[in-house]
Amino acid sequence: MTAESFYAFWKSLRAQVMRRWWVFYAKRVSHRPPLQTRAGDWVVSKLLYVHRWLLPERQVIVRSKGSVRFVRLSHGVQFAVLLIAVTLAGWGGYATHAFFAKDRILAEKNERIAEALVAYRKLLDQYAVSQSRFASAARSLEQNHSYLLGIVEPEAAAKAKRDHARLRGDDEEIHMVGLKDILQANKQLESWMAEIYASQHDVVRKLTDKTHNDLSKTKTLISGLGIDVERALSEETVAELGQGGPFIALRPDRSPEDSFRADLAKLDTYIDRWEGVQRLLRALPLATPLNRFYVASRYGSRKDPFNGRPAMHYGMDLSGVFKSPVLSTAPGIVVFVGRNGKYGKMVEIDHGRGIHTRYGHLHKILVKIGQRVDFRERIGLLGSTGRSTGPHVHYEIRVNDTPYNPQKFFKVGRHVFKDWEG
Repeated sequence: MTAESFYAFWKSLRAQVMRRWWVFYAKRVSHRPPLQTRAGDWVVSKLLYVHRWLLPERQVIVRSKGSVRFVRLSHGVQFAVLLIAVTLAGWGGYATHAFFAKDRILAEKNERIAEALVAYRKLLDQYAVSQSRFASAARSLEQNHSYLLGIVEPEAAAKAKRDHARLRGDDEEIHMVGLKDILQANKQLESWMAEIYASQHDVVRKLTDKTHNDLSKTKTLISGLGIDVERALSEETVAELGQGGPFIALRPDRSPEDSFRADLAKLDTYIDRWEGVQRLLRALPLATPLNRFYVASRYGSRKDPFNGRPAMHYGMDLSGVFKSPVLSTAPGIVVFVGRNGKYGKMVEIDHGRGIHTRYGHLHKILVKIGQRVDFRERIGLLGSTGRSTGPHVHYEIRVNDTPYNPQKFFKVGRHVFKDWEG
Protein backbone atom coordinates (compact mmCIF):
# COMPACT_ATOMS: atom_id res chain seq x y z
CA MET A 1 0.00 0.00 0.00
CA THR A 2 1.33 3.36 -0.95
CA ALA A 3 1.30 6.44 1.25
CA GLU A 4 -1.40 8.08 -0.79
CA SER A 5 -3.76 5.16 -0.56
CA PHE A 6 -3.17 4.79 3.23
CA TYR A 7 -3.86 8.50 3.75
CA ALA A 8 -7.13 8.24 1.80
CA PHE A 9 -8.17 5.18 3.84
CA TRP A 10 -7.39 6.96 7.13
CA LYS A 11 -9.33 10.05 6.08
CA SER A 12 -12.40 7.98 5.13
CA LEU A 13 -12.29 6.03 8.42
CA ARG A 14 -12.01 9.22 10.46
CA ALA A 15 -14.98 10.74 8.67
CA GLN A 16 -17.11 7.69 9.39
CA VAL A 17 -16.15 7.67 13.11
CA MET A 18 -16.87 11.38 13.51
CA ARG A 19 -20.19 10.99 11.72
CA ARG A 20 -21.23 8.10 13.98
CA TRP A 21 -20.07 10.00 17.11
CA TRP A 22 -22.12 13.08 16.21
CA VAL A 23 -25.24 10.93 15.64
CA PHE A 24 -24.79 9.28 19.06
CA TYR A 25 -24.19 12.66 20.75
CA ALA A 26 -27.31 14.19 19.19
CA LYS A 27 -29.47 11.32 20.40
CA ARG A 28 -28.01 11.54 23.91
CA VAL A 29 -28.60 15.29 24.22
CA SER A 30 -32.16 15.06 22.95
CA HIS A 31 -33.11 12.50 25.66
CA ARG A 32 -31.24 14.10 28.58
CA PRO A 33 -33.55 15.03 31.57
CA PRO A 34 -33.69 18.61 32.86
CA LEU A 35 -31.42 19.90 35.60
CA GLN A 36 -34.06 19.51 38.34
CA THR A 37 -34.55 15.82 37.52
CA ARG A 38 -30.85 15.19 37.61
CA ALA A 39 -30.59 16.97 40.99
CA GLY A 40 -33.51 14.92 42.36
CA ASP A 41 -31.89 11.72 41.15
CA TRP A 42 -28.72 12.74 42.93
CA VAL A 43 -30.54 13.38 46.21
CA VAL A 44 -32.40 10.07 45.95
CA SER A 45 -29.18 8.23 45.23
CA LYS A 46 -27.53 9.81 48.28
CA LEU A 47 -30.49 8.92 50.49
CA LEU A 48 -30.42 5.34 49.24
CA TYR A 49 -26.73 5.25 49.99
CA VAL A 50 -27.26 6.51 53.57
CA HIS A 51 -30.19 4.12 54.01
CA ARG A 52 -28.11 1.15 52.91
CA TRP A 53 -25.21 2.30 55.05
CA LEU A 54 -27.37 2.58 58.19
CA LEU A 55 -29.47 -0.50 57.45
CA PRO A 56 -27.25 -2.94 55.60
CA GLU A 57 -28.71 -6.22 54.52
CA ARG A 58 -28.45 -8.76 57.32
CA GLN A 59 -28.85 -12.49 57.64
CA VAL A 60 -30.09 -14.15 60.79
CA ILE A 61 -29.00 -17.72 61.48
CA VAL A 62 -31.80 -19.82 63.00
CA ARG A 63 -30.96 -23.22 64.38
CA SER A 64 -33.79 -25.58 65.34
CA LYS A 65 -33.66 -29.35 65.98
CA GLY A 66 -30.26 -29.74 64.41
CA SER A 67 -31.10 -27.87 61.23
CA VAL A 68 -29.72 -24.47 60.35
CA ARG A 69 -31.40 -21.97 58.10
CA PHE A 70 -30.84 -18.36 57.19
CA VAL A 71 -33.39 -15.56 57.39
CA ARG A 72 -32.63 -12.60 55.14
CA LEU A 73 -33.49 -9.12 56.39
CA SER A 74 -33.48 -6.77 53.45
CA HIS A 75 -33.18 -2.99 53.57
CA GLY A 76 -36.92 -2.55 53.07
CA VAL A 77 -37.89 -4.94 55.88
CA GLN A 78 -35.55 -3.26 58.35
CA PHE A 79 -36.78 0.19 57.35
CA ALA A 80 -40.44 -0.89 57.78
CA VAL A 81 -39.74 -2.34 61.24
CA LEU A 82 -37.88 0.83 62.25
CA LEU A 83 -40.71 3.05 60.96
CA ILE A 84 -43.34 1.04 62.89
CA ALA A 85 -41.24 1.19 66.08
CA VAL A 86 -40.76 4.96 65.81
CA THR A 87 -44.48 5.47 65.12
CA LEU A 88 -45.52 3.36 68.12
CA ALA A 89 -43.01 5.13 70.37
CA GLY A 90 -44.24 8.55 69.25
CA TRP A 91 -47.88 7.62 69.70
CA GLY A 92 -47.17 6.16 73.14
CA GLY A 93 -45.29 9.26 74.22
CA TYR A 94 -48.06 11.57 73.03
CA ALA A 95 -50.78 9.47 74.68
CA THR A 96 -48.85 9.37 77.96
CA HIS A 97 -48.32 13.12 77.90
CA ALA A 98 -52.00 13.78 77.10
CA PHE A 99 -53.15 11.41 79.86
CA PHE A 100 -51.02 13.00 82.57
CA ALA A 101 -51.86 16.52 81.37
CA LYS A 102 -55.60 15.72 81.50
CA ASP A 103 -55.17 14.07 84.90
CA ARG A 104 -53.38 17.15 86.21
CA ILE A 105 -56.14 19.46 84.97
CA LEU A 106 -58.85 17.25 86.50
CA ALA A 107 -56.92 17.09 89.77
CA GLU A 108 -56.71 20.89 89.96
CA LYS A 109 -60.43 21.25 89.22
CA ASN A 110 -61.38 18.61 91.79
CA GLU A 111 -59.18 20.25 94.43
CA ARG A 112 -60.92 23.57 93.79
CA ILE A 113 -64.31 21.83 94.07
CA ALA A 114 -63.29 20.16 97.34
CA GLU A 115 -62.11 23.49 98.76
CA ALA A 116 -65.37 25.11 97.65
CA LEU A 117 -67.34 22.33 99.35
CA VAL A 118 -65.56 22.93 102.66
CA ALA A 119 -66.11 26.68 102.38
CA TYR A 120 -69.75 26.10 101.47
CA ARG A 121 -70.35 23.97 104.56
CA LYS A 122 -68.70 26.57 106.79
CA LEU A 123 -70.83 29.34 105.31
CA LEU A 124 -73.96 27.25 105.79
CA ASP A 125 -73.10 26.89 109.46
CA GLN A 126 -72.48 30.63 109.75
CA TYR A 127 -75.80 31.35 108.07
CA ALA A 128 -77.55 28.99 110.46
CA VAL A 129 -75.99 30.90 113.37
CA SER A 130 -77.22 34.19 111.90
CA GLN A 131 -80.74 32.78 111.56
CA SER A 132 -80.61 31.70 115.18
CA ARG A 133 -79.66 35.24 116.09
CA PHE A 134 -82.63 36.52 114.08
CA ALA A 135 -84.91 34.18 115.98
CA SER A 136 -83.37 35.29 119.28
CA ALA A 137 -83.88 38.93 118.32
CA ALA A 138 -87.52 38.23 117.49
CA ARG A 139 -88.05 36.56 120.86
CA SER A 140 -86.34 39.49 122.58
CA LEU A 141 -88.67 41.91 120.78
CA GLU A 142 -91.66 39.90 121.93
CA GLN A 143 -90.39 39.93 125.52
CA ASN A 144 -89.92 43.69 125.36
CA HIS A 145 -93.41 43.98 124.00
CA SER A 146 -94.80 41.95 126.90
CA TYR A 147 -92.89 44.10 129.36
CA LEU A 148 -94.26 47.29 127.84
CA LEU A 149 -97.77 45.85 127.94
CA GLY A 150 -97.25 45.21 131.62
CA ILE A 151 -96.58 48.91 132.08
CA VAL A 152 -99.38 50.14 129.87
CA GLU A 153 -102.17 47.86 131.07
CA PRO A 154 -102.17 49.20 134.68
CA GLU A 155 -102.36 52.72 133.27
CA ALA A 156 -105.28 51.70 131.06
CA ALA A 157 -107.03 50.20 134.09
CA ALA A 158 -106.44 53.39 136.02
CA LYS A 159 -107.92 55.45 133.18
CA ALA A 160 -111.02 53.25 133.10
CA LYS A 161 -111.32 53.63 136.83
CA ARG A 162 -111.18 57.43 136.54
CA ASP A 163 -113.93 57.43 133.92
CA HIS A 164 -116.04 55.27 136.20
CA ALA A 165 -115.36 57.60 139.08
CA ARG A 166 -116.49 60.62 137.06
CA LEU A 167 -119.76 58.93 136.22
CA ARG A 168 -120.38 58.22 139.87
CA GLY A 169 -119.46 61.68 140.83
CA ASP A 170 -117.11 60.43 143.46
CA ASP A 171 -114.84 63.43 143.88
CA GLU A 172 -112.56 61.67 146.25
CA GLU A 173 -111.95 58.76 143.86
CA ILE A 174 -111.36 61.21 141.01
CA HIS A 175 -108.86 63.04 143.14
CA MET A 176 -106.94 59.83 143.95
CA VAL A 177 -106.65 58.34 140.46
CA GLY A 178 -106.99 61.39 138.19
CA LEU A 179 -104.14 63.59 139.19
CA LYS A 180 -102.84 65.80 136.46
CA ASP A 181 -99.26 64.63 136.71
CA ILE A 182 -100.32 61.02 136.25
CA LEU A 183 -102.36 61.95 133.20
CA GLN A 184 -99.44 63.81 131.72
CA ALA A 185 -97.08 60.90 132.37
CA ASN A 186 -99.58 58.53 130.82
CA LYS A 187 -99.73 60.58 127.62
CA GLN A 188 -95.94 60.66 127.40
CA LEU A 189 -95.82 56.91 127.96
CA GLU A 190 -98.35 56.28 125.22
CA SER A 191 -96.34 58.43 122.81
CA TRP A 192 -93.17 56.56 123.74
CA MET A 193 -94.92 53.24 123.25
CA ALA A 194 -96.10 54.27 119.77
CA GLU A 195 -92.52 55.08 118.74
CA ILE A 196 -91.29 51.74 120.08
CA TYR A 197 -94.03 49.87 118.20
CA ALA A 198 -93.11 51.64 114.97
CA SER A 199 -89.40 50.86 115.40
CA GLN A 200 -90.06 47.23 116.26
CA HIS A 201 -92.43 46.85 113.32
CA ASP A 202 -89.75 48.17 110.97
CA VAL A 203 -87.13 45.73 112.28
CA VAL A 204 -89.52 42.77 112.10
CA ARG A 205 -90.61 43.64 108.56
CA LYS A 206 -86.99 43.88 107.35
CA LEU A 207 -86.14 40.54 108.93
CA THR A 208 -89.26 39.01 107.38
CA ASP A 209 -88.48 40.33 103.89
CA LYS A 210 -84.85 39.14 104.01
CA THR A 211 -85.81 35.68 105.24
CA HIS A 212 -88.53 35.38 102.60
CA ASN A 213 -86.16 36.40 99.77
CA ASP A 214 -83.48 33.92 100.88
CA LEU A 215 -86.13 31.23 101.19
CA SER A 216 -87.43 31.87 97.67
CA LYS A 217 -83.94 31.76 96.13
CA THR A 218 -83.05 28.50 97.85
CA LYS A 219 -86.36 26.87 96.89
CA THR A 220 -85.86 27.90 93.25
CA LEU A 221 -82.37 26.39 93.31
CA ILE A 222 -83.62 23.07 94.70
CA SER A 223 -86.63 23.00 92.36
CA GLY A 224 -84.22 23.26 89.42
CA LEU A 225 -83.07 19.73 90.25
CA GLY A 226 -86.59 18.42 89.67
CA ILE A 227 -87.24 17.85 93.38
CA ASP A 228 -90.65 18.71 94.87
CA VAL A 229 -89.62 20.97 97.76
CA GLU A 230 -93.09 20.97 99.35
CA ARG A 231 -93.21 17.20 99.36
CA ALA A 232 -89.70 16.96 100.81
CA LEU A 233 -90.59 19.37 103.63
CA SER A 234 -94.11 18.07 104.29
CA GLU A 235 -93.00 15.93 107.23
CA GLU A 236 -91.53 18.75 109.28
CA THR A 237 -92.78 22.12 108.00
CA VAL A 238 -96.10 23.79 107.37
CA ALA A 239 -97.23 25.34 104.12
CA GLU A 240 -95.60 28.64 103.32
CA LEU A 241 -97.67 31.74 103.79
CA GLY A 242 -98.76 33.31 100.50
CA GLN A 243 -99.78 36.87 99.81
CA GLY A 244 -102.71 38.14 97.75
CA GLY A 245 -106.51 37.98 97.70
CA PRO A 246 -109.18 40.67 97.80
CA PHE A 247 -108.66 43.92 99.72
CA ILE A 248 -110.28 43.99 103.15
CA ALA A 249 -109.84 47.14 105.22
CA LEU A 250 -108.14 46.76 108.60
CA ARG A 251 -110.54 46.68 111.50
CA PRO A 252 -110.54 49.99 113.34
CA ASP A 253 -110.37 48.24 116.67
CA ARG A 254 -107.18 46.31 115.81
CA SER A 255 -104.53 47.57 118.21
CA PRO A 256 -100.82 48.06 117.43
CA GLU A 257 -100.12 45.17 119.80
CA ASP A 258 -102.19 42.80 117.67
CA SER A 259 -100.45 43.96 114.49
CA PHE A 260 -97.04 43.51 116.08
CA ARG A 261 -97.91 40.01 117.30
CA ALA A 262 -99.10 39.08 113.79
CA ASP A 263 -95.81 40.30 112.27
CA LEU A 264 -93.83 38.30 114.83
CA ALA A 265 -95.86 35.17 114.07
CA LYS A 266 -95.22 35.63 110.35
CA LEU A 267 -91.48 36.06 110.96
CA ASP A 268 -91.39 32.91 113.11
CA THR A 269 -93.11 30.98 110.32
CA TYR A 270 -90.59 32.12 107.71
CA ILE A 271 -87.65 31.35 110.01
CA ASP A 272 -88.96 27.83 110.65
CA ARG A 273 -89.48 27.42 106.92
CA TRP A 274 -85.98 28.63 106.14
CA GLU A 275 -84.42 26.27 108.66
CA GLY A 276 -86.29 23.35 107.07
CA VAL A 277 -85.08 24.29 103.58
CA GLN A 278 -81.51 24.59 104.88
CA ARG A 279 -81.72 21.11 106.36
CA LEU A 280 -82.98 19.85 103.00
CA LEU A 281 -80.10 21.60 101.21
CA ARG A 282 -77.58 19.94 103.53
CA ALA A 283 -79.13 16.55 102.75
CA LEU A 284 -78.79 16.99 98.97
CA PRO A 285 -75.82 15.16 97.38
CA LEU A 286 -74.27 18.11 95.56
CA ALA A 287 -70.67 16.84 95.66
CA THR A 288 -68.86 14.20 93.59
CA PRO A 289 -68.01 10.74 95.01
CA LEU A 290 -64.40 10.88 93.73
CA ASN A 291 -61.71 13.51 94.11
CA ARG A 292 -60.11 12.70 90.75
CA PHE A 293 -62.11 11.18 87.92
CA TYR A 294 -63.34 11.46 84.37
CA VAL A 295 -66.83 10.69 83.10
CA ALA A 296 -66.85 7.32 81.32
CA SER A 297 -70.63 7.12 80.75
CA ARG A 298 -73.35 9.71 81.35
CA TYR A 299 -76.94 9.44 82.55
CA GLY A 300 -79.58 8.50 79.98
CA SER A 301 -79.70 6.40 76.83
CA ARG A 302 -76.44 4.86 75.64
CA LYS A 303 -74.97 1.91 73.73
CA ASP A 304 -74.44 -1.03 76.07
CA PRO A 305 -70.66 -1.62 76.54
CA PHE A 306 -71.08 -5.42 76.34
CA ASN A 307 -73.60 -6.16 73.59
CA GLY A 308 -73.68 -2.79 71.79
CA ARG A 309 -77.47 -2.54 71.96
CA PRO A 310 -79.36 0.66 72.98
CA ALA A 311 -79.96 0.76 76.76
CA MET A 312 -81.00 3.16 79.54
CA HIS A 313 -78.37 4.19 82.08
CA TYR A 314 -79.85 5.46 85.38
CA GLY A 315 -76.59 6.80 86.78
CA MET A 316 -73.12 8.05 85.89
CA ASP A 317 -69.93 6.00 85.50
CA LEU A 318 -66.97 7.89 86.97
CA SER A 319 -63.58 6.32 86.19
CA GLY A 320 -60.43 6.83 88.21
CA VAL A 321 -57.38 5.15 89.70
CA PHE A 322 -57.96 1.59 90.95
CA LYS A 323 -58.56 1.43 94.74
CA SER A 324 -58.90 5.23 95.06
CA PRO A 325 -61.29 6.28 97.89
CA VAL A 326 -65.02 6.59 97.18
CA LEU A 327 -66.66 9.32 99.32
CA SER A 328 -70.21 9.93 100.54
CA THR A 329 -71.73 12.95 98.81
CA ALA A 330 -73.92 14.01 101.77
CA PRO A 331 -74.50 12.95 105.41
CA GLY A 332 -76.76 9.95 105.91
CA ILE A 333 -77.24 6.39 107.18
CA VAL A 334 -75.98 3.29 105.35
CA VAL A 335 -78.96 1.08 104.44
CA PHE A 336 -77.28 -1.50 102.16
CA VAL A 337 -73.81 -3.04 101.79
CA GLY A 338 -72.71 -6.11 99.83
CA ARG A 339 -73.16 -7.60 96.39
CA ASN A 340 -76.19 -6.51 94.38
CA GLY A 341 -76.23 -8.45 91.12
CA LYS A 342 -74.80 -6.47 88.21
CA TYR A 343 -73.89 -3.60 90.56
CA GLY A 344 -71.19 -5.80 92.11
CA LYS A 345 -70.16 -4.63 95.57
CA MET A 346 -72.50 -1.72 96.34
CA VAL A 347 -73.24 0.78 99.12
CA GLU A 348 -76.56 2.62 99.45
CA ILE A 349 -76.99 5.64 101.76
CA ASP A 350 -80.26 7.17 102.98
CA HIS A 351 -79.92 10.96 103.30
CA GLY A 352 -83.45 11.50 104.59
CA ARG A 353 -86.51 13.01 102.91
CA GLY A 354 -86.58 10.15 100.40
CA ILE A 355 -83.10 10.92 99.00
CA HIS A 356 -80.83 7.89 98.42
CA THR A 357 -77.43 7.50 96.70
CA ARG A 358 -75.87 4.30 95.34
CA TYR A 359 -72.21 3.50 94.76
CA GLY A 360 -71.61 0.36 92.63
CA HIS A 361 -68.70 -1.81 91.35
CA LEU A 362 -66.60 -1.17 94.50
CA HIS A 363 -63.42 -3.13 95.13
CA LYS A 364 -63.85 -2.97 98.91
CA ILE A 365 -66.59 -1.70 101.25
CA LEU A 366 -65.50 0.30 104.33
CA VAL A 367 -68.89 0.84 106.10
CA LYS A 368 -71.61 -1.27 107.70
CA ILE A 369 -75.40 -1.27 107.64
CA GLY A 370 -76.83 1.27 110.09
CA GLN A 371 -73.63 3.30 110.24
CA ARG A 372 -74.02 7.07 110.15
CA VAL A 373 -71.64 8.69 107.67
CA ASP A 374 -70.62 12.32 107.40
CA PHE A 375 -70.12 14.51 104.35
CA ARG A 376 -67.11 13.33 102.25
CA GLU A 377 -66.46 10.28 104.45
CA ARG A 378 -64.71 7.23 102.92
CA ILE A 379 -67.22 4.46 102.25
CA GLY A 380 -65.27 2.19 99.87
CA LEU A 381 -62.50 1.74 97.31
CA LEU A 382 -62.86 2.10 93.55
CA GLY A 383 -63.07 -1.25 91.77
CA SER A 384 -64.54 -3.23 88.89
CA THR A 385 -66.84 -5.84 90.44
CA GLY A 386 -70.10 -6.93 88.84
CA ARG A 387 -70.95 -6.11 85.22
CA SER A 388 -68.02 -3.79 84.59
CA THR A 389 -65.37 -3.23 81.92
CA GLY A 390 -62.82 -1.47 84.15
CA PRO A 391 -62.24 0.45 87.41
CA HIS A 392 -65.07 2.95 87.96
CA VAL A 393 -67.94 3.77 90.32
CA HIS A 394 -71.55 3.61 89.13
CA TYR A 395 -73.16 6.56 90.97
CA GLU A 396 -76.95 6.92 91.27
CA ILE A 397 -79.23 9.49 92.94
CA ARG A 398 -82.80 8.45 93.73
CA VAL A 399 -85.57 10.58 95.25
CA ASN A 400 -88.57 8.53 96.41
CA ASP A 401 -87.11 5.66 94.34
CA THR A 402 -87.12 7.78 91.15
CA PRO A 403 -83.69 8.11 89.45
CA TYR A 404 -82.32 11.62 88.86
CA ASN A 405 -79.44 12.84 86.71
CA PRO A 406 -76.36 13.31 88.97
CA GLN A 407 -74.88 15.80 86.50
CA LYS A 408 -77.60 18.32 87.45
CA PHE A 409 -76.66 17.99 91.12
CA PHE A 410 -72.97 18.52 90.27
CA LYS A 411 -73.80 21.69 88.30
CA VAL A 412 -76.01 23.09 91.08
CA GLY A 413 -73.27 22.29 93.58
CA ARG A 414 -70.70 24.26 91.59
CA HIS A 415 -73.16 27.16 91.27
CA VAL A 416 -73.92 27.16 95.00
CA PHE A 417 -70.24 26.97 95.99
CA LYS A 418 -69.39 29.82 93.64
CA ASP A 419 -72.15 32.02 95.09
CA TRP A 420 -71.09 31.32 98.66
CA GLU A 421 -67.42 32.01 97.83
CA GLY A 422 -68.40 35.32 96.21
